[in-house]
Amino acid sequence: MLKSGDILNEKYEVIKILGRGGMGTVYLCENTILGNFWAIKEVIKERKNIDVLAEANILKGLSHPGIRRIVDVFYVSNNVYMVQDYVDGQTLKEYVETNGRMKTEKICRITSDLCDIVGYLHNQNPAIIYRDIKPSNIMITTSGKIVLIDFGISKIYKSDSVKDTVCACSNGYAAPEQYGSGKSCVQTDIYGIGMLVYFLIKGRPPFTGIEPLLDENYENYINSKFKKIIQKCVKIDIKDRYVSVSVLKKQISEVLKKDKYEKIVDICNSNKVKDVIIEKEKSVISSESKYKKTVKGFSCFIVAVLACIYILRWNKKESIAIHNLDGTEIARPKAVSYL
Repeated sequence: MLKSGDILNEKYEVIKILGRGGMGTVYLCENTILGNFWAIKEVIKERKNIDVLAEANILKGLSHPGIRRIVDVFYVSNNVYMVQDYVDGQTLKEYVETNGRMKTEKICRITSDLCDIVGYLHNQNPAIIYRDIKPSNIMITTSGKIVLIDFGISKIYKSDSVKDTVCACSNGYAAPEQYGSGKSCVQTDIYGIGMLVYFLIKGRPPFTGIEPLLDENYENYINSKFKKIIQKCVKIDIKDRYVSVSVLKKQISEVLKKDKYEKIVDICNSNKVKDVIIEKEKSVISSESKYKKTVKGFSCFIVAVLACIYILRWNKKESIAIHNLDGTEIARPKAVSYL
């Protein structure tokens, strides 16, 4: 095993171990000439019944943003080293361990992106069967992008074979046919996707292959349509699973639409309640305003009436004088009050 500071192929300096798997160890390395970073996978050259260059041969012909490129292969002693793009992020296993189970919308988006990647593999001629879908083999980058890593046990589909020549799988996520009873196919990867989704909604892997098939293992918070999708993916008989990842993706999209619709309904219902409260508050304010205006108006009227009474009561009119022809005053009547 390499350690930090070791130099590979005279230009790749080992920084740290990124991960270990059944097919080898992956290191983060820096190109000391260019100063950029790469993920370099170390595989023991001599492995019984394993073609160590199968992964490199598969990857060299692929071009997809969700798949790491392989840019170089070299040998050191008894090991093969494959230089691949470095992906900055976490595996889904690490992400769930840190953040807990995911919400429906995030699961739908991750699964939909994964279906695009796997669908790309299945549409190759001949099809490439990944065979190792599990949380530790799927990375989510810092920008939320999904990348499928580690093609160590991937294989090119052969229609003329009855079953796989080598049993290769990861316990807890592998389909029944991967244990030597049949041949890996498109539905093998669909099974893996179903088990992955189960992991994401539960926050843990299934204890057995039967667990996701039983209704009682799903909590009430789990979308019922999601449950049916998982159960169809992980059927024991290949013929009972989805015929393709494109069909599976459509079903996932329906779950996402339903989840969005339910959120909108919840928001609308919440807003309706707020609107009712606001209308009631407006009504109360309006009533209080009308009452204040009425009281103010009545008060003004009373004040006006009292003012008039006061004026009429105390403002007595001047008496009219009566004169003789010579201008002398005969009499002046007393001032008369109008009240």
